[in-house]
Amino acid sequence: MKTTSRDGLRIAFETEGAGPPLVLLHGFFGDRTTWRSAGHVSALADRHRLVLIDTLGHGESDRPHDADSYRIDRQVDDVIAVLDALAIDRAALWGASLGGIIGLHLLARRPERLAGLVVGGAHADRVAADPAETEKEAELFRTQGTAPFIGLLERQGTLPDWMRTAMAAADPYALAALTTAVDHREGVLDAVEGSSVPVLLLAGERDPQLPAIRHTADRLSRARLAELPDCGHFDTFLRTDLTLPVVRPFLDGCFARP
Repeated sequence: MKTTSRDGLRIAFETEGAGPPLVLLHGFFGDRTTWRSAGHVSALADRHRLVLIDTLGHGESDRPHDADSYRIDRQVDDVIAVLDALAIDRAALWGASLGGIIGLHLLARRPERLAGLVVGGAHADRVAADPAETEKEAELFRTQGTAPFIGLLERQGTLPDWMRTAMAAADPYALAALTTAVDHREGVLDAVEGSSVPVLLLAGERDPQLPAIRHTADRLSRARLAELPDCGHFDTFLRTDLTLPVVRPFLDGCFARP
C-alpha cells in the first residue's frame, strides 16, 4: 500500500499489472480490495497497470467525519493526487456507483487526464434529494451502523461474504458524512455532453436509476450504454461475466486512439 495526501488527508492506493493505466474506483461501502474479490484484478492485470484507490472514508484511507471533506470536487482531487504521485498523465477509469459519480465529475473538471471512462450504475444528472430523507439515512448510520444496509442488500439477493466484511468494517460516521455530501452534489451533464473522451455506461435493467443513466447516455456525444438484462444496481459491479466482455474491448479502443 502507498499513500498520498490532499488537505492533510491520506489516500491509500496500490498498483498491479502492466500496460496502459486503469484506475479502479469502488462504490459506497466498498474499498479497493473488493475489485480483487469480485474478479476484476485477475481479469485485467494482464493488460493494464491497475491503480486501485481507497476513496476517502473507506479502506485504509483517512476517515474524516465532516461532510465538507467528501465533496465530489475534493474526491476528484484525490484521484488526481494519486495519478500525480504515480507520474501518470492520462489513464482510463472504471468507477462503480460512487466511483462512477466521481469519474463523471473528473470528466467535467479534468478531461485531459482521462483516456476513457467506464461508469457502473451512475449518472451525471443533478440529484434532487430530500434533505429530510438524507438526514434520516445519515442518522441511521450514526445510530445503527451498517447493519441495516447489510440486511437490505441480503434481502435483495446474494451478498458475497467479502462484501459483507467490507461493509461491516466501514466507519458509519464517515458514511453518514459521505451520504450528506453525495446527496448535495451538482449535476455535470452540461459540462460533459460535448466531451471527446469515450464513455461506457453500465446499467442494470432493474436499477431505479436506469432512466437517469439513459438520459446521461443520450446527452454525451461519445457515450454508449450497455444495459444488463435482469440485473439490479449492484450487479453492474458483481456480474463480471456480463461486464468484462463489454469493458475489455471498450478499453482497448480507448488506448488505441491517436
